[in-house]
Amino acid sequence: MGEAPTPGHDNSEQLRGMIEAVSTPEELRQLLEAPGVDDAVIGQFVQAAGVDDVLDRIFGLMGTRFLPEKAGDDGGSVQWNIDTPDGVRTYHLLIAGGRAEGGRGAPDKAKVTLGMSLPNLLRLCAGRLNGVTGVMTGKIKISGDMMFGAKMQGWFNYD
Repeated sequence: MGEAPTPGHDNSEQLRGMIEAVSTPEELRQLLEAPGVDDAVIGQFVQAAGVDDVLDRIFGLMGTRFLPEKAGDDGGSVQWNIDTPDGVRTYHLLIAGGRAEGGRGAPDKAKVTLGMSLPNLLRLCAGRLNGVTGVMTGKIKISGDMMFGAKMQGWFNYD
């Protein structure tokens, strides 16, 4: 995944490059499971790389991991409220017509709304946090169509 950033230097370009290199849940797992990585380290890394850049990358990749055959005709808009070191960021994921497309901002009408910390979003996307378990343990807040939210995790490839 490239060279480790040098402490004490402006590493934002190098960190953005590391984020851009992540394209699969496995690559994300490698970053998250590196020795010493905890919520504080993730927060520092994301802030240095650029919160919006990291979230844009994550939500941009969601559609590439979507399995339309699993969703069938089901679909709708999902609002994601992500607690970041720079404050809450709102993103959306639109699932319709055999596609999933993520982006900045709230959808017109969310079928389900999910709220979580940025480290937990990364764990969810890496396949290291189960959505139902996340809701049950309070790591993920959910409102709206909870059945849709529960089914949605099975519509993505975490390999």
